[in-house]
Amino acid sequence: MRLQRCAACGAAQYPPREVCGVCLSYEVRWEGADSLPGRVLACTRLHHSNEAGFRGRLPLVVGLVKFDAGPVAVCFITGAVVSGDRVQVRMGADGLLEAI
Repeated sequence: MRLQRCAACGAAQYPPREVCGVCLSYEVRWEGADSLPGRVLACTRLHHSNEAGFRGRLPLVVGLVKFDAGPVAVCFITGAVVSGDRVQVRMGADGLLEAI
């Protein structure tokens, strides 16, 4: 899993951009990690999907996770997680973000 960080001001950003969203510097670098810690802001359970690839995985729990580094991302939630819980976010085998 990779996250952009500005070399000029130190801000982390997601989604990735060409310039820093805080100071507009072009000195953004990629940082890699196996997983990133964060906190679940909100989550919901989906019982229907128009996407055929997700139908076999229903019901799905999707949530907003605020990384300790600052950015917020939409993630698939695994396990018994509720709003406010601490989680580790990793890139799943299918390339989607998972919070465990």
